[in-house]
Amino acid sequence: MAEAIASDIAAELIIKLSSRALSQVGLWWNLKHDIHDLRRTVCQIKALLLDAEEKSVTDNLVKVWLEELKHVLYDADDLLDDFSTEALRKNLSGGNKLTKEVRLFFSTSNQFAYGLKMGRKMKAIKARLASIESGANTFGFIPRDRPAETSFMTKRRQQTHSFEREDDIIGRDDDKAALLKLVLEFQ
Repeated sequence: MAEAIASDIAAELIIKLSSRALSQVGLWWNLKHDIHDLRRTVCQIKALLLDAEEKSVTDNLVKVWLEELKHVLYDADDLLDDFSTEALRKNLSGGNKLTKEVRLFFSTSNQFAYGLKMGRKMKAIKARLASIESGANTFGFIPRDRPAETSFMTKRRQQTHSFEREDDIIGRDDDKAALLKLVLEFQ
């Protein structure tokens, strides 16, 4: 599988964090502010990623930093997938609202305990991202939204064409005559 680019992972995560469904899940387990903070942090880090990915070509420490960031972003993505799965399970269970709430509370997946567990996971991911964000400050990344123009990107290429003067073509006259003779013999 091709190696994923951290900015693509971050962009996908921002889309998930902005969804209305996740906002509803945040209200259920009192994680709305945590989800908002996580989205803000990922947006701030994403602004630095273009510079970081360019510097990772020459700096191994930046490459290690990017790998660590990818791991945290994947963990955050997994957490959001868990939220989505639990929300679907909660919506799919039948019965009236009171029966559903009682059944969920006494089931093996207690919603209160689940909310606490997810809250701890969310805070752990936020702490890891804060650590990574402070690491970004030590590298001095510059926030950008498009690649910097370098000399090889802005240098104009000489225009080429396939038309050559016959005087400029050297050394193939004998071959050309032999081919013409061969073609004319078969006709």
